[in-house]
Amino acid sequence: MASASTSMSSSAGSAERFFQGSLYLLLMMGFAALAGTGKLDFLSLALGGSALALRGYHLLKGRTAAIPERLATYLTLFYFLFYLLDYFFISQGFVNATVHMVLFIMVVKIFSVQRDRDLMYLAVLAFLMVLAAAVLTVDTVYLLTFCMFMLTAVATFVSMEMRRSEREMIAAGVPRQRENKFKHALTAVAMILAVLILAGASGIFFLLPRMSMGGGYLRNLGVQSDLVTGFSGGTNLGGIGRIQQSTAAVMHIQVTRGKLPADMHWRGMAQSNFDGRRWWNVRPEVGTYEPLRNAPLDLRRVQVNGQPLFTTYVPGRHHPNLAYRVIMEPVGTTLFFLAETPVRINGPYSNVAISSEGTIYNAEDGRAIGLYEGEADVTSPASLVSNSISNDYPPAVALKYLQLPGLDPRIPELARRITASSTTNYARAQAIESYLQQNFGYTLELPATEQKDPLAHFLFVRKKGHCEYFASAMAIMMRTLNIPSRMVTGFRGGEYNDLNGTYIIRGRDAHAWVEVYFPEYGWVTFDPTPSSGDVPATDAFARMGLYLDAAREMWREWIINYDFNHQARLSAELSSRTNSAQNSMRSWYFSHYHKLLRRARALEHFRSLSPAGNALLITLMVVLVSLPLAPRAWRTLQLRKILRDPRRAPGTAASFWYMRMLKAMERRGIKKAPGQTPEEFASGIADPAIRQDVVVFTEHYERARFADSVDDAQRLPGLLEAMAARK
Repeated sequence: MASASTSMSSSAGSAERFFQGSLYLLLMMGFAALAGTGKLDFLSLALGGSALALRGYHLLKGRTAAIPERLATYLTLFYFLFYLLDYFFISQGFVNATVHMVLFIMVVKIFSVQRDRDLMYLAVLAFLMVLAAAVLTVDTVYLLTFCMFMLTAVATFVSMEMRRSEREMIAAGVPRQRENKFKHALTAVAMILAVLILAGASGIFFLLPRMSMGGGYLRNLGVQSDLVTGFSGGTNLGGIGRIQQSTAAVMHIQVTRGKLPADMHWRGMAQSNFDGRRWWNVRPEVGTYEPLRNAPLDLRRVQVNGQPLFTTYVPGRHHPNLAYRVIMEPVGTTLFFLAETPVRINGPYSNVAISSEGTIYNAEDGRAIGLYEGEADVTSPASLVSNSISNDYPPAVALKYLQLPGLDPRIPELARRITASSTTNYARAQAIESYLQQNFGYTLELPATEQKDPLAHFLFVRKKGHCEYFASAMAIMMRTLNIPSRMVTGFRGGEYNDLNGTYIIRGRDAHAWVEVYFPEYGWVTFDPTPSSGDVPATDAFARMGLYLDAAREMWREWIINYDFNHQARLSAELSSRTNSAQNSMRSWYFSHYHKLLRRARALEHFRSLSPAGNALLITLMVVLVSLPLAPRAWRTLQLRKILRDPRRAPGTAASFWYMRMLKAMERRGIKKAPGQTPEEFASGIADPAIRQDVVVFTEHYERARFADSVDDAQRLPGLLEAMAARK
């Protein structure tokens, strides 16, 4: 790439040029892998991209721009000091600071190559960039850049060895032959080797025993996002609306048993206290800690502070009729989002915390959620609570879920007016839910100015808002009626991808709703938010998005999160399919065996009844056996005609006799190399007498082969006999 690589540019051939190009592409693929993560800052992206673009221009023009070795050394030493500053104060992290250092060394090194070992350093830097990209991203873009990196890496190291051999040949004075074909051959070899390496690595990847029981790499990669901040701590009016602006996927859900209801609620966090602007929980969510470790936890039996988690446990009630599997995107959340009403949860987590509000999260050193499974009872509880009139609430429930902030007096008056004709608590909840759905509008736009009392402004002035306003209004009005309630945040609905059978939950599906307490049952969901009216897109772009999502999901499911559980599932699936294939083959064999047996018996019966049938059967068998040999017999017959009369095809006859001559030479220990021309082979024979015979034979052969000379073709058999007679 500088003096070491260009010192022999005048003498080196295709191997040198191919090596220079492949090493440059190797660096490009490493940088592309880093840039594709989206984690590079603008300065690093601009510096690295500009340096590589300039080096590419120099390669095309055959120019060099070398930094003096001493200056390169000073720059490198300076950056090692700057690295400490970057690590502690700028990037404040090992990975980002190290990525900056690798990029800086690459920029300096590509313009200061002095020796061959510097070229090896550049290849190592490219590998470090790809390695860093693997730490920074799990996106499918990395798969593309990694495959290209593998191809260019094979090409680089193969051409590096070819380059060394070519230099040795030049130093020894050995002439190069057919240089114009070298590049294409080396490209083909590199591609074949890359494919074989990837295939072998894939086999090792899937077959190598895994010790991890799940959770996967994704849960260690989580980064802080709007989702994390929107579903942690308190919830301000308008917070969920900001999350709903995002179309990014948050999680994928696979239904393994049952049917997912339309507009399913995926419960994340419940909050009990409201001050007029913000929901929160009085003290940190510390409750029951349960280990899962891939053993299902029955949530029906869990009690926190002596109260049921979601519903009062009654034997025979709440049979799980929905089973599902959740694959979280690397968004950094520790919350479990569960289908209502949750019955069981399972996953590879050793410390799961359950708060008194029914929030379930991973308390294992703050590690983000990756994979988990759940079961739920999605049967409507209306028949169990529709006649509830009891106000006999447990003291802990009444204390936490009936408290109210200072309210506009119009709010409790509105609640009483809406429920005036209702006789049960369930009917009162339904009345308020219907009133908000039918008389208010949905919008993601926040009020233009901050309001002193946002809830009163929503109910009596603006009369439109998004889910937090609707949920807050209903929860507070229920409390004014002395009915315990709380606000819950999570997700609602989702988009079904028929390509892989998963439901895609996006940021725009973030939602808030209400849970109301009934003493005989527990907590029941109500959702007062009207439909937004948005219709999912069905055009070609939307369909392409589903294809891309299915590809990303497959990549994350079977590559990034591949663990012992996946390996066991894959093994069971392969075993099942193998047994099925064996049974199918066995059935096919026996069915065809009996058919052939019946036909053989029929033929035997026909043969025993008719002597003419024997002759016909034998003739038919001879014809059938001869059919595969017919083309070869035809070609042999035609060749014999040509050899008897070379005028038919002098070139074909010449090729036949030349091959006979080569076999005769091989018996004498003289073998023609695959890359040798006939002239090179003849002139390279050491024995003068044999060399002269072969030279003469070759001259006649070439005239017959390429000039269609009949006379020369006719002379070849005699020349071959004379060569054979001369010992």
